[in-house]
Amino acid sequence: MRRPLARVLLASLFLTPTLVPANDLLETYRKALDQDTTLAAARFQRDASVEAKPQALSAFLPQLTAQAGRSLERTKIDTGGDAIQTDPTQNVRPSAYFNRADQYQVSLSQTIWSFEAWRLLKQSDSQVALAEATFRDAQQALILRVAQAYFNVLAAGDAVRTNTAERDANERQLLQAKKRFEVGLAAITDVQEAQAAYDASVATLIGAERTQSNARRALAEITNGYAETAEGLIEEIPLPSPDPVSVDDWLKVARDQNYAVQIAELNTAVAEKAVGVAYARHYPTLNLTGTYGSNTNSSDFQTNADRGTVGVNVSLPIFSGGLTQSQVRQAAATFHQSQSQLEGSKRSIERQTRDAYQGVISGIASVRANMQAVKSNQTALESSQVGLQVGTRTEVDVLNTLRNLYIAQRTFYQSRYDYLISVLTLKQQAGRLTETDLADIDRMLLVKPAP
Repeated sequence: MRRPLARVLLASLFLTPTLVPANDLLETYRKALDQDTTLAAARFQRDASVEAKPQALSAFLPQLTAQAGRSLERTKIDTGGDAIQTDPTQNVRPSAYFNRADQYQVSLSQTIWSFEAWRLLKQSDSQVALAEATFRDAQQALILRVAQAYFNVLAAGDAVRTNTAERDANERQLLQAKKRFEVGLAAITDVQEAQAAYDASVATLIGAERTQSNARRALAEITNGYAETAEGLIEEIPLPSPDPVSVDDWLKVARDQNYAVQIAELNTAVAEKAVGVAYARHYPTLNLTGTYGSNTNSSDFQTNADRGTVGVNVSLPIFSGGLTQSQVRQAAATFHQSQSQLEGSKRSIERQTRDAYQGVISGIASVRANMQAVKSNQTALESSQVGLQVGTRTEVDVLNTLRNLYIAQRTFYQSRYDYLISVLTLKQQAGRLTETDLADIDRMLLVKPAP
């Protein structure tokens, strides 16, 4: 029985032998889970976006409000003017009184039906799914960012070590050239060539040390502090080919599982439902309402009153100055924009998946070829050194082979990191990059010797 394709992809690329675990890469990743600001921002964005569901649902739940107030009134009564007086001897005087009025009211509203609220509720499902997919994408991106930053530190350490060895070798070659010149076996140009090679290697080492420092700071930016790293990778890392071997299988999984494609699809779904939301503003809304209130007065000239109402209200928008029509056109344009972005995302993911797949395939060949190049240059250096002793090679020949050897070593070391990044990238494109993949790489790291 054939295994499901997704399960095959999940465990296919790293079938490593049992090695002593270093755990530095995993520890670095776990620190980043807590400290990385990009992932934290994505998490808060997810938490904020999922609130679209309860907010949309609230439109169908009772809305209860209460109001209360107190006012002080002054009323002046004037009995003069055209008023009929029955007692001509009575003096007409204006009178005034004060009244304190207390009011309160409780209102209850229940939406019976609203096309706009219903479509907002349907849209919120896509918004919640979009928020979750965006966060999952950020989690996978963190795995790749940590691995890349960690490998940058290891590569910088490799460069420092090889540049140090190259400087030391050039220094020995310089001392040897000076001795040969002193006894008349070499020309001054040999000394000058050796001196130039030594000076260049010193300058290159200074640059490598700076690169190493910058790489460590970049990793610390993710983990919010210094992160311990291994010495490097084992000399010969496992180089399994992609399984399944067909790039079409990887493309199929990427179309279904890649989070960037899912995000673009969900953005399109949200935009499509937004068109329905905007158009629903043309339709009526039906609400059940009820109120109860009371007025209390301190003056005998005013009466107290309690009142209550229950009713059904229908609201039908007739004309809003063209606002609703404009909102419909705006939502439709946004929907078409998201469709174009979805198509662009699919094309981009297909290209990136093919590139990652080819990176794994070519990475295997590159690592093997660079390993052989190191061996060949080592043999060439030994031959040049012997030839220098017997007079068939010059100092320049030795310096050139020496330089070629250390270039080959640095290229070999870097090719291994490039291969591993291609493996992780391919899994990310398939939507299957997990912490387990870092654990597989972690077992390839050299354990630091005990102090």
